Amino acid sequence: MSFTKDVKDDLLHLENDDYNIESKEVLAILRLSGEVKLGKNLGLSFTCNSMGMIRRYIKILKQKYDLDYSVLSRTISRLDNHVVFTCEISKGADLIIKDYNLLALEMAEFETEEEKLAFLRGAFLARGSVNDPNSKSSHLEISYNSDTEILALQRIMNEYDLNARISKRKNNFIVYIKSKEAIGEFLYMIGASKSMEYYQNIVITKEIKTTAKRTINLDLANQSKTNKAALDQLKNIQYIEYHFDLSKIDNKLLMVMKVRKDNQEASLNELLDIIHEEYDPYLTKSGLNHRFRKLNELVEDDLAKSKKNM
Repeated sequence: MSFTKDVKDDLLHLENDDYNIESKEVLAILRLSGEVKLGKNLGLSFTCNSMGMIRRYIKILKQKYDLDYSVLSRTISRLDNHVVFTCEISKGADLIIKDYNLLALEMAEFETEEEKLAFLRGAFLARGSVNDPNSKSSHLEISYNSDTEILALQRIMNEYDLNARISKRKNNFIVYIKSKEAIGEFLYMIGASKSMEYYQNIVITKEIKTTAKRTINLDLANQSKTNKAALDQLKNIQYIEYHFDLSKIDNKLLMVMKVRKDNQEASLNELLDIIHEEYDPYLTKSGLNHRFRKLNELVEDDLAKSKKNM
């Protein structure tokens, strides 16, 4: 079962006793998946990918209209034998077409937030899809072959700061969201609370794993740097002990040399803790770094002199 189907099943369980709000959900279905049949007698049909959707919208329409209708099904083989259902309304179609203003090119205006969200919910049910949160990319889209509805959807979605964008794919226009946070917010807004919780849990789990992996990689990289720095310091100390008169070396440098030799794998912070406890409680990290740089300068200067005298 796809995540898109889970979301739509989640939405189909929503109930609202306010016909004005439910009618905006129906409006989305009729405009995005409906067809007005002109002739002596007006006809109206709408297509859905589940009988649950057909039952939902017939139930809503029956609150106001006396209907005669029939439901046809057909299998679309190119969609892996996917079954779609078409509801054809005869009696009552003319009143629905008039009341819903389905012959108008312009979109209706919405008076309340609930009406806007109901329209978004209907639009997603009619023509929407969303990637499973376990997939590599996050993507939610609603497609249609008219830019009028797509622009209206984008305008409403961006009233809620979802950063919805529009593109074109073959003969369809697509309004889409890419942000994981925006997708979760959209699912919550349209009422798919159960799906939203699942989505957010997966996204959060993935982010925790990604953060943990990044932290481990960073720790490994830091440890590698620490090991290299310690190795370079030990080489400098070995060179100084072999080539220099230690009685002429500053006692502060000698102390640092001893601590490093006694703690060869310790990080700079760990060395500093040892020095604070046993030798100098006031030495700073930058001061310790300065002493290691001084040891390195002694070695480099001596090597330079030796090379010059060759």
